[in-house]
Amino acid sequence: MQHISHILHSLGFVESETKTYIASLEQGPGTVIDLTKRTKLSRQATYVAIETLTNRGLMSSLMKGKKKYYVSEDPDKLLSYAERKQQEMKEKISDLNRVLPELKLKAHGERPVVKMFEGKEGIKAILEEIELSKPKKMIAISDLVAAEQIISTEDTKTLKEALRKSKTVFDYIVSGELDPSDIITNSFKLPPEYSNFHAEVMVVDNKIILVTFDGKMNSVIIESSTLAKTLGIIFELAKKNLQNK
Repeated sequence: MQHISHILHSLGFVESETKTYIASLEQGPGTVIDLTKRTKLSRQATYVAIETLTNRGLMSSLMKGKKKYYVSEDPDKLLSYAERKQQEMKEKISDLNRVLPELKLKAHGERPVVKMFEGKEGIKAILEEIELSKPKKMIAISDLVAAEQIISTEDTKTLKEALRKSKTVFDYIVSGELDPSDIITNSFKLPPEYSNFHAEVMVVDNKIILVTFDGKMNSVIIESSTLAKTLGIIFELAKKNLQNK
């Protein structure tokens, strides 16, 4: 019977439940006292095992006179129970797959999610992602002269309209001249000596976006509320410094 006990244990049976189920199956209807003698379990442990097995649909009871007898259900019921457990496990696996990304972020604190892009198409993909996210707040530092050589007004048209509709607060630290149609809440101009850096760095809600406007034009999105908050502090200090000049 050892192999049967092993299978029952794999289905979540504790030792007292395994002994009680097998003993009842072998002897047929019996009282709690009958089962305790056969299994050598305490009366309390037997009662708990009977209750658990009954709840699983694997044991039932009947009255004979004034005595209550317990009996294991047909082994086919055990197969049905195993199949239900298998289905429940499939559902749990499906649920786990859905929450896995969230669990990974919680492992040892938040872990940044990084996406990488290349070329002008990559920059356009980033603009589209910003548009779809409908951010509440954006702050950026940009070399507009370099940016305008790569990204046209037409490329940014739908993004500007989306920012207008979502009433995004947009603070912009720039090198170069802003287009009058730009949706900017507050703008801060860099001194001429801080020009020609050929890049743009943005904080968009909980994301940091890094874009280069030369070479292969590599772009990166880092999703991390911690890093976004930290860079946001640096931007705020830069804004204060530019306001005081």
